[in-house]
Amino acid sequence: MAKKKDRQASSGIAEASPAEIHEAAYFARKCGLTRDEALRMIREAHASPVLKPAGSEKRKH
Repeated sequence: MAKKKDRQASSGIAEASPAEIHEAAYFARKCGLTRDEALRMIREAHASPVLKPAGSEKRKH
């Protein structure tokens, strides 16, 4: 006979703060995603480097 699992399977996402969970839940409802998918997307967006638009730089004369 198989053994029962002692704990629930983790979603593969590290511990999230209450603010991240709240933001992910809101984003998931608005976009029709699961909370884990929304949290993953939010974390990927925060991890990506910020790129400046080419036209925003001032030219030196």
